[in-house]
Amino acid sequence: MSRVRVNGISLAIREWPGRGLARRHGSGPAIVCVHGLTANHACWTSVADMLAPAYRVIAYDLRGRGESDKPATGYSLSIHSEDLAGLLDHFGLKKAVVMGHSLGAHIALRFAAGFPRRVSRLVLIDGGIDVRPEILDSLAPAINRLGVEYPSLEAFLKMLRGLPMFAGRWNDYLERYFRYDVETLPGGSVRSKVAKHAIQEELANAARERLWVYHHQVKCPTLIFRAPDGLLTQTDCLMTQVEAVAMSRAIPKAKLVLVPKTNHYTVLLGKNPRVKSALQAFLKGK
Repeated sequence: MSRVRVNGISLAIREWPGRGLARRHGSGPAIVCVHGLTANHACWTSVADMLAPAYRVIAYDLRGRGESDKPATGYSLSIHSEDLAGLLDHFGLKKAVVMGHSLGAHIALRFAAGFPRRVSRLVLIDGGIDVRPEILDSLAPAINRLGVEYPSLEAFLKMLRGLPMFAGRWNDYLERYFRYDVETLPGGSVRSKVAKHAIQEELANAARERLWVYHHQVKCPTLIFRAPDGLLTQTDCLMTQVEAVAMSRAIPKAKLVLVPKTNHYTVLLGKNPRVKSALQAFLKGK
């Protein structure tokens, strides 16, 4: 992990260097990864395992999350886009592949529309559309853990393993991701590193966004992944097939890929051959 100063704050960064030209600062293929609402950079370990060292993979904790700064205010798609532009500037990247999951897909979409010359290819993983109000209920377990103290790391992980979306799906990627999620307090209890005030402001600002206005503005080739399984129920997937098809038709150069037997979390945090093959083919221009 390292830290980068951008847009008046410090962001925690992890980089998986590429080989050859990609290893040299500012040159070669680079993929910059943007995580979701209450997530952190560790959710991209699976993608790094798929793509590095053939590609240089850079992931970071959004402001208000993980080890990044947590200012009192400043949580919106436009501000995250400015942070992302500053990150590319820091690494000397005139252009990069930008990949986002969930809220990170919203940020990536907004960035691709606002900074079209800086995005060579765009990958949207189960996000990039206006979310139906009832989906917030399905995201409640992720949001409700914020600010809550658990007596131990094991108690925290046990709670997570018992959630419907992880039943029969728990794996090493989820384990590592959630271990990074928490900080250990003096008495041995643990608490999420995510700042609750950041998520509250984020959700309020997101409710005022209309992402569909950006779809037709995306100029670069775009790959969209959809996870069909529900979270708390069988049917509460974040993106329906109808919504995904509509988005893929609205974005001029888009391809939609359905990833069977995955939900909003496991489409990214898991070993999915469909994701790997589609990503590799897309990045090669196929």
